[in-house]
Amino acid sequence: MTQLNVPLEPNEEQRAQLHDAVMAFAERFVAARASAPASSSTADDTRLRRLLTPPGERARPLDRVLEDFADALDTGFDTTSPGFLSYIPSGGIYTSALAGFLGAVTNRYTGGSHASPGCVAMEESVIRWMTSLFGLPETAGGVLLSGGSIANLTAVVTARSRFGEDFRRGVIYASTAAHHSLSKSARIAGIAADRVRRVPTTSQLTIDVDALRAAIAADRAAGLRPMMIVSNAGTTDTGSIDPIAECATVAKSQGAWHHVDAAYGGFFQLTVRGRERLESISLADSITIDAHKSLFLPFGIGGLLVRDRSTLAEAHEGRGSYMQDVAAGELPHYFSMGPELTRPNRGLAVWLPLQIHGIAPFREALDHMLDLAEWAAEQISAMPEFELVCECELSVVAFRAVAGDAESRRIFEAVNATRELHLSSTTVDGHFVLRLAFLSQRTDMCVARRAVELLGRISASA
Repeated sequence: MTQLNVPLEPNEEQRAQLHDAVMAFAERFVAARASAPASSSTADDTRLRRLLTPPGERARPLDRVLEDFADALDTGFDTTSPGFLSYIPSGGIYTSALAGFLGAVTNRYTGGSHASPGCVAMEESVIRWMTSLFGLPETAGGVLLSGGSIANLTAVVTARSRFGEDFRRGVIYASTAAHHSLSKSARIAGIAADRVRRVPTTSQLTIDVDALRAAIAADRAAGLRPMMIVSNAGTTDTGSIDPIAECATVAKSQGAWHHVDAAYGGFFQLTVRGRERLESISLADSITIDAHKSLFLPFGIGGLLVRDRSTLAEAHEGRGSYMQDVAAGELPHYFSMGPELTRPNRGLAVWLPLQIHGIAPFREALDHMLDLAEWAAEQISAMPEFELVCECELSVVAFRAVAGDAESRRIFEAVNATRELHLSSTTVDGHFVLRLAFLSQRTDMCVARRAVELLGRISASA
């Protein structure tokens, strides 16, 4: 047992011991990813009780502490496995993990540019790259946040602020396939549930623009006004992309804020196919993005981009008297652009990987994800026992068993029981639907082939 008795400010030798032990743990973990199962056996109560034990007064040996962490990792599903095809995967590339370590060691405050102008400048360079990627004008800006949910909340608050004080007459419109965080965001922002309209979708699970117009007309007749119209740039359930240009036209004609939720699909904009499918995203007033999805970064790196950066400040500006010496400058104060005052050096986790790798490898990886999904969709649609529930537009393949929901569920449970792969499910038009989500740099054609083989074998075993 390694008993270090490390003080809060360790010396050079102690830092080296800690670093070596932790890096050795990390190296063993990363080296095992290629063959890692996609899920673990069910956690036993004894293990969980041990992990629930509160910290004690005395130090514990580091190797025992790391053993406990390894035990904790060996529960649930493994989002770093090549076979993890559930929800929307997060690649968690290694260089971003190193950025997280450096960011925590240097521990710079980046809420205000007065405190660390250099680090804020680095983060701002990432924001400007993103706004340029989506074709937003020079007035655009943005803020990196913990994820898509907080980004959607920030967008709702910004739209509410722009609408004016009488926001109780304002209505938010989003399709029935839109992310549930939008309704949650409205509730947190004080917008009543009966002011959120869930608009029906087409057979391709995209928003029905005619139904949207009809809903707006009915609300106008009732004395209400459109506050916000949401387009999806890749739904979580099926990867479906709304007709962004049509939604933008409706929003402009109604004086409503047009928000595009591109948390999942946004960075496919780097690819030729993605740009074609996300056409007109440049018309948005705001765009939710998640770098921990389609930029393969670790969890906790999302953001909101806006057409006019001043709209964020108008909605979120606020400071205490202890901040009276903080003046405005050329660089932004991110505390005035979102809900966070204290925030980590989040930009480093994006900036460092982009600097080390360049943009090209990210584009290539996203193209590969599109290739895998298109191949899997073709294979599954050719199998008589399955049917796709909609066209595969990005990297999610949504399908179900022709025999019905019970068979779909049986296949789903049998695939996950192998632990080679992990799938998630959803409900479409009342039916149980399986999903294959390709969005990890570790997932390759071998995994896609294995998924199709397993589906065929398990289906034939009925």
